[in-house]
Amino acid sequence: MMTTNEIAPVASSTLQFQNILDFIAVLAGIIAIYYLIHLNKKLGGKLSAAIRFFNLGMVANVLAIAWSTFWGHLYVVAGASLDIHHLLMSLGMIFFILSIHKLSGLVVGQDNSTR
Repeated sequence: MMTTNEIAPVASSTLQFQNILDFIAVLAGIIAIYYLIHLNKKLGGKLSAAIRFFNLGMVANVLAIAWSTFWGHLYVVAGASLDIHHLLMSLGMIFFILSIHKLSGLVVGQDNSTR
């Protein structure tokens, strides 16, 4: 029986339904990134930094889905296997956390100024 690491590289290429979902997710992500870029140009200020980090998280997630769809999860470099999908998803999570941190700074700053 194949392990998860052996199945992951071929899962996207063998499941037609999964390919359709991946395509929809990548397309929706690209549209969301486009709208966030235009929204960010209109806003500016401290909120702009939060949206910029959120947008970077979206880019990392879209790249993760696209990578695993076209090339599978694993990438071998100098004999070491790297799971690019999970690395990109982790990077996206870091950007989302930074975005939340920037947003919480705006809310906390607003609460402190009203007291």
